[in-house]
Amino acid sequence: MATRHFEKSLIVTLLIVLTVGLSYTDALWRFDRWIYDAQLKLLATPASKDIVIIEVDQKSLQKLGRWPWPRDIHARLLETLAPTKPKAIGLDFIFSEADRQHPELDARLSRALAGNGQVVLPVIIEHNGNKIVETLPLPDYAKHSVLGHANVDLDKDGISRSVLLQLSLGDSQWSAMPLAIYALSHPEILTDLPGLRTEPSQEGVHGDYRVWLPFFAPGSDFVRVSYLDVLSGAVSGQIFTDKYVLVGLTASGIERDLPAPLAVGDRPMSGVDFVAAGLDGLIKQTLWQPLPGHWQFLLSLAIAGVAIKISTCFSLRWLALAVSVLSMAILLFCLALLHTSHYWFAPSVALLVLILSYPLRSWRHFEKLIQSLFAERKRAYITLNAIVDGVIATDSKGSIEYMNAAALDIIGSKRPKTASQNIDDIFSLEIDGKPHRIAELIQQSVINQGPLKISNTRLSISDHYAMNANLTIAPLIGSRGTLMGTVLTINDIGERMLMAKMLLKKAEEQTVMRELINRTEQVSLAKSQFLSQMSHELRTPLNAIIGFAQLMQMDDPEHPLAETHLDSVNEILKAGLHLLGLINELLDLAKIESGKISVNIGSIHLAELIKDCQTLITPLVQNKGLELIVDNPLPEDIELKADPKRAKQILLNFLSNAVKYNRPNGSINLSSRQVDDSRVRISITDTGNGLAEQQQQLLFQSFQRLGADNNDIEGTGIGLAITKQLAELMHGNVGVSSTPGVGSTFWVELLIR
Repeated sequence: MATRHFEKSLIVTLLIVLTVGLSYTDALWRFDRWIYDAQLKLLATPASKDIVIIEVDQKSLQKLGRWPWPRDIHARLLETLAPTKPKAIGLDFIFSEADRQHPELDARLSRALAGNGQVVLPVIIEHNGNKIVETLPLPDYAKHSVLGHANVDLDKDGISRSVLLQLSLGDSQWSAMPLAIYALSHPEILTDLPGLRTEPSQEGVHGDYRVWLPFFAPGSDFVRVSYLDVLSGAVSGQIFTDKYVLVGLTASGIERDLPAPLAVGDRPMSGVDFVAAGLDGLIKQTLWQPLPGHWQFLLSLAIAGVAIKISTCFSLRWLALAVSVLSMAILLFCLALLHTSHYWFAPSVALLVLILSYPLRSWRHFEKLIQSLFAERKRAYITLNAIVDGVIATDSKGSIEYMNAAALDIIGSKRPKTASQNIDDIFSLEIDGKPHRIAELIQQSVINQGPLKISNTRLSISDHYAMNANLTIAPLIGSRGTLMGTVLTINDIGERMLMAKMLLKKAEEQTVMRELINRTEQVSLAKSQFLSQMSHELRTPLNAIIGFAQLMQMDDPEHPLAETHLDSVNEILKAGLHLLGLINELLDLAKIESGKISVNIGSIHLAELIKDCQTLITPLVQNKGLELIVDNPLPEDIELKADPKRAKQILLNFLSNAVKYNRPNGSINLSSRQVDDSRVRISITDTGNGLAEQQQQLLFQSFQRLGADNNDIEGTGIGLAITKQLAELMHGNVGVSSTPGVGSTFWVELLIR
């Protein structure tokens, strides 16, 4: 009883010391940031519609010239924005040096700033040698604008998660640029700033009111317009009315991007994106901050107390479940606290203490596991002795350490003649008539870094007898690559060789049958190759015939064709195109049978695929007097994992059949639906005569036509067989459902990327 009480006291002491030490050193900060980033994605909200970003993009740079631009361009932008009455304008550009060659351009920008009155310009605090200096806009610019610092607060891992709402150097103090912009329309926020207070820095720079940005959902974005489009008038001024307008560089290669937990369009954030994220948090009042240090420690200690309690109350059978449930509860608590109170509790210390409570509590259970391992070892020896093959284990020098019962039977002894007898003293073998020592083969297996298998060798046992056997030599290699020992397996194949002779005659009989099958396959392959080559040879003159027929169709005012001649030309062209289609189908079928057809698996948007097929089939539908109905309720951004050309070929085959075999004034329905998380089914439904059950079973076989009884409809019955093969090559499937007298539905299922 006293021992058990001591064990519990030791566990309690260890967990408390661990909580205090980890909380004080912040040793688990990487795990905390990882959890924070994961929860950040869950709580991210759509970007605010009150923010408009004017981008200096590649299009603007190509038209307006290389960066930096003359300042009259920025003046023109402010003059363009002034009549639209935005709430505030943030220019994320450093205007710290005067344009000595064109002072009139500086003056024009100064007048534009004064005329607007709602512009925020950035201030940068940076190191200049051993000094910390402030980089300010030109005095005239600073006089007519509001200044806000644009310094980025990087975390320990180099990720931009937070911003200091106030930054001071000496007697100068600036609000962060997002705060300065927001305060132009909400000055009351400056009297009650959120964020974590910080201690003054020894370097003279003091950042205060640190807040963590909630960012915005990756699937959403702010309203963005090109700088060039604003200057050219291509953008309506109403888009800026009563909005926060931010102007900054987004073109790649000009400004350093900022790594952030949530990227914009799968790329790091630019400076203006980061300002927008901070302004977005101020607008939504969702700026977050970590719990103060003492609350963080007390809460971690409280959870450690709970961990200690459950480690002593629950049995080992339920302790793992209790730890798992409480760990999930801690993560949910962090998420709820962040969402409701905008405070972040770093849970890694509490989670680690909670998880460690399980092994500390169950170390006695591990002791029992060790005992069971010894029992397993004993069972392994029993199993080895039950194996009919001889098993021999040696050390690194070839001395025998273990032999199972079958190996002892082979050497005709109950145990090796002497302790640690060398294996070469007992066995010798011949390979291809040449004698070999076991030690040589062991070294060869070590060089090969794997088992060495020797089949049908002559194995001699000293002063006993010789036998035919299969020998396997498996080296035991240590972690440093050194030989620790060897395991040899001896399989007596004397009886097996006798059985092999009996089976040899049977195998010879089967060889004759196999040759006949191979010849049949070669004939089939030769047929497919012949069809493929002949199809290519036929297409060349046929393309010439079609080309001449199309030239003769052209209207020549000087030499018009007679109506009868024109009808003949049309018939030639129609027959040529039909024959070309048949040849193409035969060529595809030949490629499939000869194994030469290939698909280029890529990605294609479902909406784009349906739209392309709709465009191509519409003329045929209208000529037949049919109605085409498209029903695609799935999101436009769904991408299919398929060959775009082959996927379109499958759908167009189904659609053309629906046109050919439809009834007069009928309809065709092209629809799509998601079958499961990985597949989309695209269906084509017609209002034709339908198909009987027996027809449906043969439909996707070669030369089985939909309407073989209708001689007015051209076709070979190859198209559906090809579509089935193409769909399977893209890991998809095709099918049909039909009701006689009502119509048919053909469908194809393709994978979602």
